[in-house]
Amino acid sequence: MSRGGVPEVDEIERVKETKRTRKAKTRKERPRIPTGIEKLDQFLQGGIPQGSWVFIAGEPGTGKTILCLHIAYSALKEGNDVIYVTTEQPFRDLIEQAQQFDISLLSFLKDTLYVVDLFELWESAWEAKKNGRVKVADPLDPDNLANYLRGICQEQRLEAPLVVIDSLSAFWVDKPAMARRITYRMKLRLARLKPTVVGTLQYAVTTGSSFGFGAEHIADGIIMLWIDDVQKTGEIRRHGVIKKMRLTNHYRKVFDYDIVEGKGFVIK
Repeated sequence: MSRGGVPEVDEIERVKETKRTRKAKTRKERPRIPTGIEKLDQFLQGGIPQGSWVFIAGEPGTGKTILCLHIAYSALKEGNDVIYVTTEQPFRDLIEQAQQFDISLLSFLKDTLYVVDLFELWESAWEAKKNGRVKVADPLDPDNLANYLRGICQEQRLEAPLVVIDSLSAFWVDKPAMARRITYRMKLRLARLKPTVVGTLQYAVTTGSSFGFGAEHIADGIIMLWIDDVQKTGEIRRHGVIKKMRLTNHYRKVFDYDIVEGKGFVIK
């Protein structure tokens, strides 16, 4: 009740609580793409926020590609469209590698999985040049990649696809100081597609620094992977940490993981 037209304190608090509840209901939570790794999804409050650019950074042997395969497979099983860009190895080799970890991608090809194999594109470009065509689109030009991805989405009528790029470092391998500008330009060129992008970044074993200065600043999320000095430990010990993930109250401690035959990326 109120006295002299002035609301009681309890009444004021009830009104405030009602407004907060109403705002919470109208605020839509961003959909997430599960990674397919139970503990990692727990660490990420359900997965990767849709529309994010997430970089998986680490030195060779940390399992960056295997983590990408898990994420792509999980998205495909959820019914999402996936475009997989491979620059490190032919896609046929990726298929074989994925099967080692009980990840089957073949059944999704030409349905919801679309592949951009730079090895095939290089071969096509070489054949075209050999046949007398002088102007050949460089597959490692980020603008050409953006055009190719936009073409796939337009032709297949894809909306908000998951785009996996393994690795992003290939696009600035001869100009690492341009990494930030290249990544930012690529992000702008692809913005109309409203993609969720998962890309790998290579780190040098000797220096522990990225092959590309400043690219991390463009990311909405960064998952860092590394291996202890095997000369000191006498064995491979892998560790990871979620350094950044926007819209997520993510796990902030280092986690241990391993690459297990038949299972893939396993967090201990």
